[in-house]
Amino acid sequence: MIADRYLQLKGELESGLAGLIKLGSEMQRPAEQLDTLQALLRDISEPLLFVVAGEVKSGKSSLLNALFGDEFAKVDVLPATDRVYIFRYASEEKSTEVSSKLTERYLPIPFLRDFNVVDTPGTNTMVKEHQMVAEDFMPRADIVLFVFSVANPWTQSNWEFLDFLQKTWLKNLIFVLQQIDLREPTEIDVIHRHLQDTAMRRLGFVPPIFAVSARKALLARTSGLDKEKLWEESAFAPLEEQIDFIVTQSSPRMLKLRSTFQTARVALDDLNQEIRGFLDKISADTAVLDRLDGILANRREQMLRQTTTLVREVERAYDETTKERAQLLQQSQSWWRSFSLIWRRTAGQQELHSKLEAQLRQLMQPQMEKSIRTLEADLRGLWPQMQDLLENQLSADLQKEARQSVPDFAGQRREFSESIQTAFIDILAGKALQERLARSYSQTSISLRIIVAIIIIAGTVAVFTKMQSAVATSALVIAGIGGITAIFLAFNHRRKVLRDYERQLSPKRTEFTQTLEKQFAKAIDSFCAEMAKKFRSLSEICQTRLRRYQPWSRRADDLEPKFAELKSRLG
Repeated sequence: MIADRYLQLKGELESGLAGLIKLGSEMQRPAEQLDTLQALLRDISEPLLFVVAGEVKSGKSSLLNALFGDEFAKVDVLPATDRVYIFRYASEEKSTEVSSKLTERYLPIPFLRDFNVVDTPGTNTMVKEHQMVAEDFMPRADIVLFVFSVANPWTQSNWEFLDFLQKTWLKNLIFVLQQIDLREPTEIDVIHRHLQDTAMRRLGFVPPIFAVSARKALLARTSGLDKEKLWEESAFAPLEEQIDFIVTQSSPRMLKLRSTFQTARVALDDLNQEIRGFLDKISADTAVLDRLDGILANRREQMLRQTTTLVREVERAYDETTKERAQLLQQSQSWWRSFSLIWRRTAGQQELHSKLEAQLRQLMQPQMEKSIRTLEADLRGLWPQMQDLLENQLSADLQKEARQSVPDFAGQRREFSESIQTAFIDILAGKALQERLARSYSQTSISLRIIVAIIIIAGTVAVFTKMQSAVATSALVIAGIGGITAIFLAFNHRRKVLRDYERQLSPKRTEFTQTLEKQFAKAIDSFCAEMAKKFRSLSEICQTRLRRYQPWSRRADDLEPKFAELKSRLG
């Protein structure tokens, strides 16, 4: 096929440009930039324009058939005298009469995708209207083939038509001396020299002249017999080489390909720069978020270690209250208060519990508040530090996503305090202790009442016997034993109550400190989880953007070798 090199370059550039337009469209490049690229694509996609002129029966149609290897211009059917024909590609065969002197002929022939072919009426039959139509195509033609027949090379109509045309339109002019198989070689040489002399005299220059046999060239391309011999005898190869040279070297088409390539190269570089810029931002943002995750994890461990110190301080405060608790219990549980169980079963049990709770709260509250304030200060200090890192180290696009409201530290502190207060109250709110103390008070009260009743009965007996009989003596002994027993029961009740409180409060110390540790850890974990959630959200945004840009990056990378190859071939 003629102009193979040009068509191959054009096809590769079209492919690269189409890929570039698609990539730019997906990246939402400015509409004016995409419009420019699409206009360039349409421009270079325009088929090559071949114009053929010559006298009637000079072999124009045969020449076209031989050039393109397809008998699309039927020699015996194609009208030759009344109009200009332009052949274009279409999926279905049809004809359109543009004017009375111009017909567009559409044929489903593959090579017409790349070539528009204009076949003019014979120069010896042209009228002024034909010349005007021809003038529309000549200035835009990539190749102008002017056909002379060896049967009548001396005619003047060709030269008169050439005189009519502007010399600037003839820059891609080729003279073709057709039907050489009808003459002897010596005669061909004479005709060749005649064309040279006449061209120099009338045009001022000598176009390339090629003597060919289109009939043999077409046979060489379409038949299976003696292809090489027929091709050599047709002398068609030099003509095709000249056409290739004009199209690929000196044609404005190549300049257009080079110019389009340069524009496309700049556009691809811009897209690559934008993609690399976004990928670098995403990579940097991901690294910052990973680093912040590490900082947050380290700070979390530091604060958890610090809570151990805070809990130990609360434990020391708890231990320091032991003496005060013991004094309160001893004062509250005097032997006389135990004797009061005789007439009052609870004997201030609830009052004692309230006093003990109030004193323990009074002694422990300052240290617990101090621990809460210390933890809150740490969390309040960590928040602006992390937020500052987010806002200063992330890219501007991600900084917008990173902005968020300050956590409700007051609410968290209130919730934390309430949970600790609840745990603190549990120290004294043991149900088992309450039940055990109630049984102890009740049993002691009943026992004391029985003993007192016995003493009263014994005393009454002694009084009635007037302290003189053995019965009176026995009654007094019984009353004495009852008194001693009552004293023992009162003191034993006091000792038991003190012991039960200590048994309750000592194990609760460990339970309370464990609860404190859990609440501290919960507060820290809650805060860190909120920050980590924000980091994960930002990381997901980075990953979403990465999934968006990576395919674009791969496609831009795929275009790079294509454009590099085009650059080396276009020069």
